[in-house]
Amino acid sequence: MTIRNLRKRLCALALPAAFLTVTVTSAVAQQQPTTYNSNFTIASQSVDDHGRTVIVMQGTGDLPGVLTLVLTMAADGSISGGEWALNVSYTAPLNPNATPDPDSPDPDSAVGEQLIQKGTLSGKISSGSATIANGQVSAFTSLQLVITTGTLQFAGVGNGNGNANGTHIDDRANSAASTSLTF
Repeated sequence: MTIRNLRKRLCALALPAAFLTVTVTSAVAQQQPTTYNSNFTIASQSVDDHGRTVIVMQGTGDLPGVLTLVLTMAADGSISGGEWALNVSYTAPLNPNATPDPDSPDPDSAVGEQLIQKGTLSGKISSGSATIANGQVSAFTSLQLVITTGTLQFAGVGNGNGNANGTHIDDRANSAASTSLTF
């Protein structure tokens, strides 16, 4: 085979690979939005320096982690704005099939855990309502969450939306909330 024929064959092989790359990139760019549902418990709340109510809850589901809601409210409980962030992280076993070794200096070393940090989603709260009891938020309804920023695995997420609802927010042990985020 001559060098000229070899070049022709290499060029013929390179063209389909370049076409495949363009096709794959195009398919990723047109990915349809997905909805992620999560549930939250163990609420705590405080008031920040600006008089806004800050609620922090721990969650499980499609996006496990810590949800923070910062609510700007009127006296009647209507929510005129605010911010929110979801730090998506969890712990996972280092070796899911490991068993403790009682003869080891650290018998639990084979069972340890690792932190999985997927990233943060955050944005604005555009509307919703809250029920106030004894000076605290006891429930929130139809919080409209607007996604504006994502980090790490969510770095490409610049927009999206969702909602949040919660009950017994003033009772840490019985608090419950849910979110549905689409991006």
